Amino acid sequence: MYDLLIVGCGPVGAVAANLAGAAGLSTCVVERAEGVFDLPRAIHFDAHVMRILQQAGVADEVLPATRVWKRSTFYGADGEPIRVHDWAQRRLLGWDAHYLFYQPELETTLRQRLARRDDVDVRLATEVIAVQQDEDSVSARIRDRATGTGDQLHARYLLATDGAASFVRAQQGIALIDLGFDQPWMVIDLLTERELGRPDESEMFCDPRRPATRIPGPGRHHRWEFMLLPCESPEEIQRPASIEALLRPWVTIDEVQILRAAVYRFHALVADRWRDGRVFLAGDAAHQTPVFLGQGLCHGIRDVQNLIWKLAAVLRGGPGDVLLDSFEAERRPHVETIIAMAVAAGRDICMLDPAAAGERDARMRREAAAGRLPRTTFQGMPPLQGGLFARHGAGELFPQPRVRTSDGRTALMDDVVGTAPALVGGPGSAGELARLAARLGAAMVTLAGEGSGFQATEPAAVERWIGERGGTIAILRPDRYVHAIVDDHAEAGDAVRELCALAPVA
Repeated sequence: MYDLLIVGCGPVGAVAANLAGAAGLSTCVVERAEGVFDLPRAIHFDAHVMRILQQAGVADEVLPATRVWKRSTFYGADGEPIRVHDWAQRRLLGWDAHYLFYQPELETTLRQRLARRDDVDVRLATEVIAVQQDEDSVSARIRDRATGTGDQLHARYLLATDGAASFVRAQQGIALIDLGFDQPWMVIDLLTERELGRPDESEMFCDPRRPATRIPGPGRHHRWEFMLLPCESPEEIQRPASIEALLRPWVTIDEVQILRAAVYRFHALVADRWRDGRVFLAGDAAHQTPVFLGQGLCHGIRDVQNLIWKLAAVLRGGPGDVLLDSFEAERRPHVETIIAMAVAAGRDICMLDPAAAGERDARMRREAAAGRLPRTTFQGMPPLQGGLFARHGAGELFPQPRVRTSDGRTALMDDVVGTAPALVGGPGSAGELARLAARLGAAMVTLAGEGSGFQATEPAAVERWIGERGGTIAILRPDRYVHAIVDDHAEAGDAVRELCALAPVA
């Protein structure tokens, strides 16, 4: 009897398994394929996802194979810039704002980390052929794809991260809701020995003759995406002559190695429910988003972080339905908000009417001149809402400062504080609140130079962040979202007790 059975070991399932192992959950991962899919698909994740990888114990291994992404420039119908997103200096969460990666390398690193975890079993080349559940557990019939032999697995909970064509979603009878975007694009991944354009900048060409994107992956990897025109078929645009013509403004076909040239449909879909008893959906099994903000993989990794700490809390005695129902209540509005942003960005980018494109360019240049950019994930994530967020100031992701330990070491906060509930307090918080936190098993980060707990190395910046939200003390969940921002020590004590009742410490 496992605590958790994960169906699907793509990047989202592999992150989920690493988080589950780090949380002490006995876990089994079942994956249909024998090896890592050898072509790139997702290419971007952001600082929040790197912070989650840090929590999963793999960030330092993933980092060397990434490229820091510092800028995205949009060009209008006349070939001149109409919008620039620049986030080069932002490290609020302890990491650079955005990263570009090569998915086969990421998946390999995640699986290598899983192989070193004693509490996670990985069964490759194995498919789930049936799922049943009762009040106490979930059972899955599995089949070895090489030998055809069957087996039965049992777990307290099941997490489906088995992709857009999810078997588990279909078997549970969960439908997908179409949010109204469906666009075919040609995606070309290639390797080349020379840099193309600025190495840390992507380019979006909002050209009504053919919208296109260039993204510099890590190392020799580069990606282009080209919108199909209404008169074109996937078969036509995937011909070698068509591929050569598309790439000609940047590279010649004889100086590159084509990894993939395929047509994909960019969808906006959300499952009508993400929980069915003890079965949960995450990642592409639960939602699919157009690529224009690079958030598809990020959504899935945020999903599993949100769920794993709640499963661990339930297994330690936390209130089951309160925690587990909050998974969809928190994640669904967040995902749908970002999908709406991506659809809006896509509609601007995909204009094929020259007159409409000219009006768009003029509007975007006016906005840029006035210092106004439309709210997208390039400016930062919207807060979480609903679910467990009932207090004032709750729902934002807390920054990750560097902190000093009692023996004088400094490190990123999450590395030393761990995933227990945490309290970050201003001057005077190191007394009764620190004793309360210690008694309940919560961690303490102080913003004064005295007392017990960890001390922020740049307390003024953290104190200013909390103060801008109307308080002096922040209470943080295991996923480092703010549970409460308060100014009164008695209220802070109540919030810490409340959170520790939701997330008991082992």
